[in-house]
Amino acid sequence: MVAKPRLLVVSSVLPFPRSAGQQQRVHYTLRALRDVFEVAFLVAVDAPSVASVREQLREACDIPIVVPSRYRRDPAAHAAHRLLGGLFALRTGLKLSNYVIGKVELSPARVAAALGDERFDCALYEYWHAVDSVPVLKQRGALCVLDMHDILWQSYRRQLDARRYLPEAWRRRCVRRYREQEEKAWTRFDAVIAINSVERDYARARLPESIPVVFAPMGTDLQEWPYCWEPATPPRVAYYGGLGSPHNQRDAMHCYDAIMPLVWREVPEAELWLVGSNPPSFLAALPKNDPRVKVTGFVPKVQDILKTMSVVLCPWQGTYGFRSRVVEVMALGVPVVASPDAVDGMELQHAAGIFLERQERNMAAVSLLLLTDRGFAQAQSRSARREIEARFSFPSCYSSLARDLGRLVFRAAGLGSGSHAGS
Repeated sequence: MVAKPRLLVVSSVLPFPRSAGQQQRVHYTLRALRDVFEVAFLVAVDAPSVASVREQLREACDIPIVVPSRYRRDPAAHAAHRLLGGLFALRTGLKLSNYVIGKVELSPARVAAALGDERFDCALYEYWHAVDSVPVLKQRGALCVLDMHDILWQSYRRQLDARRYLPEAWRRRCVRRYREQEEKAWTRFDAVIAINSVERDYARARLPESIPVVFAPMGTDLQEWPYCWEPATPPRVAYYGGLGSPHNQRDAMHCYDAIMPLVWREVPEAELWLVGSNPPSFLAALPKNDPRVKVTGFVPKVQDILKTMSVVLCPWQGTYGFRSRVVEVMALGVPVVASPDAVDGMELQHAAGIFLERQERNMAAVSLLLLTDRGFAQAQSRSARREIEARFSFPSCYSSLARDLGRLVFRAAGLGSGSHAGS
């Protein structure tokens, strides 16, 4: 039996409780990697949680390496780092998160100390913030790979665009500075992983040919998300996403303010369900004034709620990242009406379980058709499931990623294709 190569995941995102798309991706990635590698996982968490997080990680990886947070060590340290992080952001054009992760929690010295004498064949970085520690791993013989998750300067641009009170020239300068440093950081890795086809092509165009770009979209476990569509009466229209996010809050309100009034003209009994954890007070208060609106908050098994929806809306703006929530609801067989931005680079086809519409009136019109034409809705439900089975199953996304990384490691070691990795 050939010993598995060793891989270290350097991450600021835990693989649990899986309430966010990033956590789901890390969870599934770890699960797939363990078929090919012996997997260690390095993370910093609040000091009181170190022992419990380490114990939970034992189920997700082979070697948990959990260090206490310095950023949140105590109120004084937190305040000091907030100040230093603000100055860092002004000086560099980066964000507070770049300082916290790259300079405090997972700095080169801290990574080296946490690893001791351990050596790895590969290091997988979740996001690029800890890029300065790449030389630490390369000195130990590791092939260093970046999972971009998404192109962060594009999401940063979206955040700044929402702050209309800031001068436009200043916003453009901030985005340009961040973009330059993010794309420069990519070149310090031996390979990068792109989450959708548009971002894959973008990265390929900006990286030297010597740095491979691996394509690994966010799939899901189809056993956890079985086909089980059971639309309720009265009909339900949903928005699904973590409601602690300002972006998702705006989209949820857009559904309520701009799309649902057009639906309610024709189907007044329809309900709007806002499904997601951490809703702010202004969303949680909606049902008090409008009984047609339901706000779930955290749901332990969200599949049981989502399967009762006739349609899910996703009026996302911004062509970056990956909408894993779309994959989940389509896997259940729930038809989706989304903006083209929402699925940019995901290679989903219009009218195959998902409808791509730019205007609110068109989103409402398709939603009404799904609410009122049972045969049409059933056909779209089956198409939704087929699309996910064909494109976003666990084996086609995460198992394929693990095999690709195994081949890169074996090729770097001069051992051929690596097809025997983990055998």
